[in-house]
Amino acid sequence: MVTTRRVGRGGTGTSAGLVLLLIGATTAAVGTAGPAAADGDTLPRVSAAPPDDGGCVARSTRSVPGTPWAQQYLAPSRAWEWSRGAGVTVAVLDTGVAGTGTAPLAGRVTAGPDVVGGGRAGDDCIGHGTFVAGLVAGAGAAGGTGFAGVAPDARILSVRVTDGDGVTTAGRIADGIEAAVAGGARVVDVPFALPSGSAALTRAVELAERREVVVVAPAYASGRAGAKASAAAPAAYPAALPQVLAVAGLTPEGVPEETVAPVTAPDLYAPGTSLTGIGPGGGPFTGGGAELATAFVAATAALVDARRPGLPAAALRDRLTATAYPAAGAGAGTVDPAEAVSAPFTPASGTGAAEGRQTAVPDGPGGTGARGGLALSGPPGHRGRATALWVAGAAAGVVVLTAATAFAVPRGRRRRWAAGTR
Repeated sequence: MVTTRRVGRGGTGTSAGLVLLLIGATTAAVGTAGPAAADGDTLPRVSAAPPDDGGCVARSTRSVPGTPWAQQYLAPSRAWEWSRGAGVTVAVLDTGVAGTGTAPLAGRVTAGPDVVGGGRAGDDCIGHGTFVAGLVAGAGAAGGTGFAGVAPDARILSVRVTDGDGVTTAGRIADGIEAAVAGGARVVDVPFALPSGSAALTRAVELAERREVVVVAPAYASGRAGAKASAAAPAAYPAALPQVLAVAGLTPEGVPEETVAPVTAPDLYAPGTSLTGIGPGGGPFTGGGAELATAFVAATAALVDARRPGLPAAALRDRLTATAYPAAGAGAGTVDPAEAVSAPFTPASGTGAAEGRQTAVPDGPGGTGARGGLALSGPPGHRGRATALWVAGAAAGVVVLTAATAFAVPRGRRRRWAAGTR
């Protein structure tokens, strides 16, 4: 907030009015540059557990105007000039995906195997998998919103790894990863964090690495029962395995939702609080947690693969982390879809690099790869944010000039002006 104080009367009304007008414009511009307020507490909430009544999740008929804050924050539409994820398959290992009857995913969901109960994973009684798939590849509005997935032309391979209660195990996830690799997925989203792994899970992740498939998983489980705020989240599997991209969640303020660094160090951050997405039938739901944040990272990997097909899995992971934007108060960066697809690709240097491997060289002053000295909480290049900074700078210059003029021009009475920001 900007405040002004003026002592005396007469003679400075025009200058003060101009300053206030510019300051007001600056405040408005900065307000539009950051993320919108957290979305829809009135929406039905999705989780990996079934509804309390034991039935399937009811279709949402709510309506939420505007664009979800996570979509504003990441601005994936800036990437769509280069890539929309066409031709890339993202496997969602979850409660199933309701492809039929869910318009934002229509025609782009393949029902893979149900590794727990047998059969196919073409429906979703719980809704969690459909929500994740929508964040990855949803196209079109949901309940009047401007919602869209990060990679709206990508395909989804649904693999069910949960039982009827939404519970999974390391063995089930291992079977799901193997099924996803066999089904031609390039990216595998595992939105579960288990307290321990298994030999089978390690082998499945190693298989994915050999087949150049990127695996994404949460760095911690959300809603830890009885956990203290000061306690670090324990190790999470499969994210704790070295070949897996570990993802943590951000709040709408752009800060980590976990106040203490988790034991499994995140490779990337993505929005993870008060998210708006779709459920079975395409209506809007809300949800949160690092489990859902994985969808934004998996989708960005799909954008990059569509832009530069054939990158080794390690190079694709490096691409996402190298182009990430620094997250406030965190060691890892925030996934940045536009930068990931638009930053120059150059051959990797050094020995041992895989043939054809590429790494990103982010744009920066002097060609150093640095992003510059502004510590903003969101991805760079956002037009609203850039405009806000320009207007803020211009207004600040006018304020200084006005203040200097007030002191330089002789007046009958002494007037003082002071400004403060918060």
